[in-house]
Amino acid sequence: MKPTKHLFMLFIVLLASRVALRGQCAIQGKLSDTLHVPVSFNPIGLLNYSDSSIVKGVMTDADGNYCIDAIKKGSYCLKISALGFTTYYSDKIDYDSTHSISLATILLQKGGINLNEVSVAAQKKAVEFKNGNIIVNVEGTALSMGNTAYDLLSRLPGVSVSDGNISIQGKSGVKILIDGKLQQLSGAQLINVLKSMNASQIEKIEVLKKPPVKYDAAGTGGMINIKTKKIKLVGFSGNVFADYSQGFYGNPTGGFSLNYKGRKMNFFSGFSANRAWYQHQSDFKNYITYDSTETVLHQDFISKESGNFETYNLGADWFINKSNSIGIKMNGAFGFGNEERTATTSISDNSLGYSALQYNSKKPNPWIYPEFNINAEHFFDTTGTALRFSTDYNPYWDIYNAGFDNHFLDNQNNDIVNPTVFTTSNTLYFTNTSALLDFEKEFKKEFKLETGIKHSYQEMLSDYNLQNQNYVTGEYSIDPNFTNVYDYKQNISAGYINLSKSYKKLSFQMGVRGENTIINTISKSNGSGFNRQYFNLFPLVSLDYKKSDNHAFSISYNKRVNRPDYNSFNPFRIFRSVLSSDQGNPYLKPEYSHDISFTYSYKTWMNHSINFSRIYNTFMNYSTQNDSSKTTLNTQANLKWADVYSYSLFIQKDLFKWWSVNLNATVFHINANGMINNQLYTISTVAFMPDLFSRITLSKGYSIEINAFYLSPFLEGVYYTKSRSNVSVAFKKTFLEDKLSIALAFKDIFLGQIRNTTTNYQNQHSIGRQTFDTRRVNISVNYNFGKLKVQQRQIKDTEPKAKSGK
Repeated sequence: MKPTKHLFMLFIVLLASRVALRGQCAIQGKLSDTLHVPVSFNPIGLLNYSDSSIVKGVMTDADGNYCIDAIKKGSYCLKISALGFTTYYSDKIDYDSTHSISLATILLQKGGINLNEVSVAAQKKAVEFKNGNIIVNVEGTALSMGNTAYDLLSRLPGVSVSDGNISIQGKSGVKILIDGKLQQLSGAQLINVLKSMNASQIEKIEVLKKPPVKYDAAGTGGMINIKTKKIKLVGFSGNVFADYSQGFYGNPTGGFSLNYKGRKMNFFSGFSANRAWYQHQSDFKNYITYDSTETVLHQDFISKESGNFETYNLGADWFINKSNSIGIKMNGAFGFGNEERTATTSISDNSLGYSALQYNSKKPNPWIYPEFNINAEHFFDTTGTALRFSTDYNPYWDIYNAGFDNHFLDNQNNDIVNPTVFTTSNTLYFTNTSALLDFEKEFKKEFKLETGIKHSYQEMLSDYNLQNQNYVTGEYSIDPNFTNVYDYKQNISAGYINLSKSYKKLSFQMGVRGENTIINTISKSNGSGFNRQYFNLFPLVSLDYKKSDNHAFSISYNKRVNRPDYNSFNPFRIFRSVLSSDQGNPYLKPEYSHDISFTYSYKTWMNHSINFSRIYNTFMNYSTQNDSSKTTLNTQANLKWADVYSYSLFIQKDLFKWWSVNLNATVFHINANGMINNQLYTISTVAFMPDLFSRITLSKGYSIEINAFYLSPFLEGVYYTKSRSNVSVAFKKTFLEDKLSIALAFKDIFLGQIRNTTTNYQNQHSIGRQTFDTRRVNISVNYNFGKLKVQQRQIKDTEPKAKSGK
């Protein structure tokens, strides 16, 4: 029986037992007025005591009683707003996850404020440092409004993005999670997903340099977890947003969400649409020596990159009782991309028989990525003992069509030979399925157990063909040398266990994750392929010592893996032009990292981190060059090893009550060694990467945010990249009790995101300059709506409506 069937059977047993197993209240009490008349059917918000952020919400019953269950150990407080009463805030409530807390009856005081609408808002710190990880609270920040998830990645402290490749503190192999779920897509498909997600859908982004073992072991560079907004208070809520961004082209965006959270049911929905047009310019010179003669190929191109990105989500949660809940969700994205490029490559001599190559290309790309999820949760008690089940099914379709029109010109720009016209088509079919079961138990004396199992299956079928046009007849014919149907299958079965214990000033965590990987590939055109199977253990050990409120120390070790994806394995050539193409490497091995980190925190506002990583079988993107034909082939190989040393300083300080500053500065040094194209290749490079975020909060709802980023010159693989920077500023004004917000942002003011590169390795010598459409002006409008009808019911059978806070 397959692992997914085992999980499904266990899920059925879990639901069948829901009546017998019922939870208890973690915090309970009664709500009355000063005459001891119960305040019935009134919402109560549970807030984090440290930052006043919303944890969850409940409704009092007909007798004014309330029960808050299924919460973790921590410090909380209650916020209660009711029609005709002053807003009530409780004292600090310390919940130890073991003993239920019964509060004294809360007596609301009469007030003269007529609350037709009630909202619970909290101003979180924009950037936080917790357990060696950095958390960026996106929700409500002016600089995030009007951006996509992909835009936000390059603004994360310690994160850099180059040509779609994401790295943390100089380490590539970064994996993306959305709400804790690993995204199986990579390359252009992953970028489509991230560009489809608007910042208005995101609550926060976590940069995880040492992910827990309950997450997949994938990601030698760490993980980035994008957490979407959740409904936390009962009632109706929603928002409408619109953005317009102007660079070389103007890009509009809009969308909405509509949610309802009741005592028994949750419903949530949303839709967003983004129209994006960008200009990309490149100037590239390649110096090629053949038979003692140097030829210079000078390529200059301008491309217009466009895309329609739509996202949707629809789902429901059913709270069967205090112990059990089940949810179903359907979400996804679809769109249409296109790249129109006009390029000219001038040649300094006649070694190729022509003086210039002029080509035009169009690359339309329709795609559909639907996702389906069923999940369930069971709480055995109020101490944190829980069992969670989730299964996903994601069928994806992606079609890449391209047309290339190549003209070979003489010195007078006349065709010297017949033009070469060809088309390519690559139809991709993806199937991703997974199921997991997680169990956690908190024992007495600060001891916690977490364990779980997961199985995932991924299949990618690529149907690629190239058709050449007959110049005389105009008819197209398939070229069998560049036509292939390629099938990639991957099965990963995993299990983990994690133990954590706190004793006085010490906290210890020890966990291990085991993953068995099976990969099968085959070319259905020629029958070639391979099968691989390997099992690995991935331990995680950490020790934390809090000497005092001013000084805390942490040290950890973990091991991770980065597997080659379907694009990296595919051995068949895909053309960019007649002079450039890409090809995968079926002999790539997975890379493994061993990471050690040490962190020192002073008064929670200053944090120092020292990290060392040894990576084996390091992935390396490179190109080979044929000096005679002047063609290049882009591919990938394994280096033997790479060492990454890094130091990070994180400072979070409120200079005044109205002015906060966050500074993250990282220095990293990379050493690498291995063979490329049968020749020894070594890397030794150092880079400095500071990031500054500052928020100034003014009166009457005004605020200003500034973000500045700098990345010093360093060697990225075989490309030496000059420094890059980005300075952005945003102004925000809120209205209607913070329900309506308008932001005006100026992005990359000094156009510092230009990418200048040089290459000097083996027989390749080149310089390049790429300019992206990053200098933009953005205006964003966001309106949160919803009412909390907190008056007592006039008719016994009429349920009150309520607003959901987020």
